[in-house]
Amino acid sequence: MVKLEPIKQIMTDWEKHNLSTELESLLGELPENIVDFLKEQSFSDGQMGEDEIEIDINTLSHETLYKLHKILDNYLLKKQKNQAKVESCDIELLNESGFSNSSMQPCKVSTKGATIFSGADCSQMYEYGKNLGISFQVVDDILDFTQSAEQLGKPASSDLAKGNLTAPVIFALEKEPKLRDIIEFEFCETGSLDEAIELVKQCGGIERAQEFAKEKADIAIKSLQCLPQSDFRLGLEDMVMFNLERID
Repeated sequence: MVKLEPIKQIMTDWEKHNLSTELESLLGELPENIVDFLKEQSFSDGQMGEDEIEIDINTLSHETLYKLHKILDNYLLKKQKNQAKVESCDIELLNESGFSNSSMQPCKVSTKGATIFSGADCSQMYEYGKNLGISFQVVDDILDFTQSAEQLGKPASSDLAKGNLTAPVIFALEKEPKLRDIIEFEFCETGSLDEAIELVKQCGGIERAQEFAKEKADIAIKSLQCLPQSDFRLGLEDMVMFNLERID
């Protein structure tokens, strides 16, 4: 009786490229089991720091590549399930604080990857990314009221028209009850959207949002004190200031 050997899977160059690209995009958030697996395949020969990884994916066996692919798929599936739970919690938390999920959900600015391999304080870099992300989103909210459709590439005040309570609207609602009535009636009357936009501007909603964006930017910059003075740190500070310059 002839014993058949199992068919070996062979990963194509295109599949290798996709796997490599996916790994690079997730580098800052990879769990320890994947990082450890990558370290086992590293060919650094002791010349790099213990937390640094250098891999030539083309030198890995097909068996290793498919194993890495499976581990990565399992991680992404678990992440997707957890994200669904987190988003529901985010909506509840942000609504309690008065801001809509659309306005205040932080941009996914990942700074964890830079800290894993540099030895910096991950918690402080997380605070930097979180507060920069919030500041960036609030600036976008402001521009929705202050720029033209041509500048935005979409209709001006489109967030308000959709009923999204962004930062300037929330701050204006604290001073003008009439604005809440207009929004709740979904701008059913002719000219009500224009009236709502004017109320946001008259009640200082934009100015308050600007102050809030700057407060978050200040926190982001202070969080960088965990890093030594360097061009890298200056670059991160410049990102914060560039964002604020969009509304200056």
